[in-house]
Amino acid sequence: MFKKIVIASTILAMSSSIAFANASPYVGAALGVITNTSTTANSFRGGPVDFFAGYGATINTNTYLGAEVFATPFTATISNSSLNAASIKTTYSYSASILPGVMFSDHTLGYVRAGVVKSHFSQVSQNKTGAQLGLGMQTNLTQDVDLRAEYVFSAYGKVSTAGSPRTDAFKLGLVYKFE
Repeated sequence: MFKKIVIASTILAMSSSIAFANASPYVGAALGVITNTSTTANSFRGGPVDFFAGYGATINTNTYLGAEVFATPFTATISNSSLNAASIKTTYSYSASILPGVMFSDHTLGYVRAGVVKSHFSQVSQNKTGAQLGLGMQTNLTQDVDLRAEYVFSAYGKVSTAGSPRTDAFKLGLVYKFE
């Protein structure tokens, strides 16, 4: 019985390494623009700079799966344009996401982002956790460098008197793959 388990485990390990033969870690940076209104009349604007690291692989000929963490060490002012409501500003954020996707060609990937984000709102000195959903596309510029464009929606719980912030972020970034 032990021999059968060892043989089955060996076959499974070999087949999974073949399926994930092109798996690779990567790092990158992205610049973005944030615009949106929350559930109250607050209008937020800002320009995040993200640094990220991840690991992704093509599972079969056209299915991709990745995991990514990112940090936004600073953000341009996210302020309320309405004079009647409180202004808020995020000073930093970090997040973890999964990225399931589809390979449109050997060089172009379309993906969905699903994750959780934690941000510090400085004016009210609160850390809030939110959910993130997004869509993105990534394509090769060179063998190791990709260009990425994505849209990410983030929703937070109530932040003091500022309501429940919701943001739309449009980001453009570069990805360096360690292959």
